[in-house]
Amino acid sequence: MIIKRPTVVINANPSSNGFLSVATFLPITRWRDVISSFRMSNRVEAQLKKSPGIVAYSLAVDPLPRHFWTYSIWEDRASMSAFNAAEPHATAVRRFADWAGAGAAFVEWDSAPGLDWSEAFERLKQPSFYYSGRP
Repeated sequence: MIIKRPTVVINANPSSNGFLSVATFLPITRWRDVISSFRMSNRVEAQLKKSPGIVAYSLAVDPLPRHFWTYSIWEDRASMSAFNAAEPHATAVRRFADWAGAGAAFVEWDSAPGLDWSEAFERLKQPSFYYSGRP
């Protein structure tokens, strides 16, 4: 059962006319990695709340199979790229291969400012990036 956290709106009146949505899917391979990924997730969420250009975000989880999703909306690609390159998100990306199982995915698309989980789940079926697992 997928549990979606309520949307966190950071900027209710964004200045952009076009928005960039980003969704990720992260299946955690081992139970022992869930706690460390949660700790990192909390640090990344704190970074996200202070990041210029963030409009809104949400998280979702299906606990038993250890499936996690993120969904964020940005005013522009430059803001999203700056967030990705900054800490602690940059460290989270490096740790990704330690935690992720096959099927981890990332997708981005031009969007409206509101989150639509149905669209995110559908778009993740044809991701921009798909992780096939460790060799």
